[in-house]
Amino acid sequence: MKLISNTDKLNTIIKKMTDGGANKLHILSDFDKTITAISYINGKPVGSLIGQLRAGGYLTPEYGPASFALLEKYAPFEHDQNISRSERMKKMEDWWIEHQELLINCRLNKRDMDMAMEAMHIKLREGTKTFFNLLHQHNIPIVIISGGPAYMIEKMLELNGILTNNVHIVANYYEFDEKGYMVGSKKPIIHSLNKYEIILREFSFFKSLIERTNVILLGDQIDDLGMIEGFEYKNLLTVAFSHKEEDEQKFTQKFDVVFGGNDNFNFINDILKQIL
Repeated sequence: MKLISNTDKLNTIIKKMTDGGANKLHILSDFDKTITAISYINGKPVGSLIGQLRAGGYLTPEYGPASFALLEKYAPFEHDQNISRSERMKKMEDWWIEHQELLINCRLNKRDMDMAMEAMHIKLREGTKTFFNLLHQHNIPIVIISGGPAYMIEKMLELNGILTNNVHIVANYYEFDEKGYMVGSKKPIIHSLNKYEIILREFSFFKSLIERTNVILLGDQIDDLGMIEGFEYKNLLTVAFSHKEEDEQKFTQKFDVVFGGNDNFNFINDILKQIL
């Protein structure tokens, strides 16, 4: 499935980005269910890297039921547009803090994450490696902003041979003791609703983005559009993967191009090749 909200607008954006070339371009992207596709473990759908730990039974027996309880408690607030953003953001922060405490209590170890990633239950979308290789060849920065564990994102990209020096990851960096057990998390905590580009000003790579005012933004929910807030861009191309049929119409009102949940990166690669 491919839905284009306004073909003339899309072609105009691509033309302007093509005029700017590689030196004016950078990429902002979510990770779970954007760069990756939903996969199945033991017949159950798993959409996030952290979800592999639960589905694969890597932690103590208490982890599964307790993490599902947090999901049922907080997930209804995540996408409810009838609730103010500030309230929703507070709920998400509470969720992430409680979940990270749960991971510590359930004895998360680096080797658990290593085994989960090496099992490769969750796959990159078809065409993703081509996308990353094109970006690397032309030295175009890609900033991945995710509420997931940075360690697992880095591991997955490394295993697929695409963790290169133009890839910048803004995610949750866990702290470990000498035996590899999780003991804490560095701040700021990144969750699904606070992925604003303004956060990136605190990172050393931000200066390399300032002159790159043409931006392709990739996400799988409307709030991912917040990644661009605070950045003075000239041209913005927004792409989304919609995992629910009932959301497609809402997504086409917000994004330039909308794909189905498990679609590939081929059309995105075609656009990137035009720009380059």
